[in-house]
Amino acid sequence: MAPLFAKATELSEDSPLKREASKIAAANAGNLDRASAALKLVQQDVRYIYVGMDGANLKPATAEETWQRRYGDCKAKTALLLALLTQMGIEAEPVLVNNSGGDDGMDERLPSPRMFDHVLVRARIDGAVYWLDGTLPPVVPPSLEPAMPYRWVLPLTPQGRSIEHLGWRPSKRPDEISMVEIDARAAAAGHSRSDAADIIVGSPPGDDLDSTLDAG
Repeated sequence: MAPLFAKATELSEDSPLKREASKIAAANAGNLDRASAALKLVQQDVRYIYVGMDGANLKPATAEETWQRRYGDCKAKTALLLALLTQMGIEAEPVLVNNSGGDDGMDERLPSPRMFDHVLVRARIDGAVYWLDGTLPPVVPPSLEPAMPYRWVLPLTPQGRSIEHLGWRPSKRPDEISMVEIDARAAAAGHSRSDAADIIVGSPPGDDLDSTLDAG
């Protein structure tokens, strides 16, 4: 998979993405601010649409093609973000993950692309490791931990890497908040009203590294 992403992030000499990267670098002094601005651009200005025909369930669209279309899936958004970060001299790599919660015991299974259904970016900035997901809303910045509780991840590098285990930690925020409001002021007359709402806190869309795993 690594060569596919390497090719997808290549930019031509007159690529408009080089100008976008230059604008971001000029407007932000530090690498973390630059990475945050690049991530927000990918999240906000490129619509998420799954493209799965003609091998696109595995092969990412090029960064330039995605920028011209202004839509793409997780692979396309990842390639676009990697291209911007590379132009600004920020070390980053694509990382395959399982976004459907089925990665328990993945290290004991036979290797297969079907074990993964999502890809995001892992960057090294100022000595720290940050996770960037272009499919999330633009209010989700680079973070020291993935937004989802992944247990196993597979970095895509030219030299090849083994699957990596991410240690479990208790969540610092709820995954879901339920609110119920009951108006019982008219209960004596046999009437009451209740309203309920569930708020999902930060859940990326299901994605598409294999057409059989496409969840959205």
